[in-house]
Amino acid sequence: MPSTFLPILLLTATLTACQSGSSANGPSGGSTQPESLTNTAQTQGVSQNQAAVVANDFLIIPGERVGPIKATTSEADLLRLLGPAVVTAGDTIYGAEGTELIGTTLYKDTSDEVQIIYTDEKRTAPETVLICPKLFDDEGLPIKNLPPTHWVTTDGLRIGTTLTELESRNGKPFKLWGFAWDYGGQVSNWQGGKLAQLSEKTFLSLTLGPPASRTPAQEKAYNELMGDSEFLSSNKAMKALNPTVVKLSGNF
Repeated sequence: MPSTFLPILLLTATLTACQSGSSANGPSGGSTQPESLTNTAQTQGVSQNQAAVVANDFLIIPGERVGPIKATTSEADLLRLLGPAVVTAGDTIYGAEGTELIGTTLYKDTSDEVQIIYTDEKRTAPETVLICPKLFDDEGLPIKNLPPTHWVTTDGLRIGTTLTELESRNGKPFKLWGFAWDYGGQVSNWQGGKLAQLSEKTFLSLTLGPPASRTPAQEKAYNELMGDSEFLSSNKAMKALNPTVVKLSGNF
């Protein structure tokens, strides 16, 4: 296992997939905030303008913040800023190998869903912030008419960014794990490219997944890319599949 992957593996081992039971019928998330958000802001001493700014903050600054979430932002802070219409407090979050954790979910059942894991039981110090909208229903079928997530990094990385674009941004091929296991599709090594700082300095991890609808050629390629082995983004099968970013995981 390459040494550059170890910090990311250690920081994300407790949480590798969103399994919150999101619904395809949930709100689009972020574009229109519920009235109860404004009401909560008024009753808790947050101005309507401040509430509107916070509620529409989907900017990721790796290593610093994910929207309003910083290393010192508690669950109580999020409830005060966003209200219970957005914040699901004390939510059960499912991780790798059947792990169950108690954290906070924002914008649950929408394309902007975020799950937060803390360093402490009182949920005062975020450790991992996972952006992973549910793309498939409980039967494994792609959710139709799912709006794009609003979350985006300062340099334009988002859910849906393709492998081809990542390779271009990196300036050279990079490595990622094969699919269909707990760490499937996670970028393991940027190979010293321009995006290496994401994992080495800011602890932002990207996970890619195959297209929801695949051609026969892509299905064949996908079957060649399964398992806990590393593959170069320049691999012929990987190029044919051209997976996209399905998860962003930020750590403080």
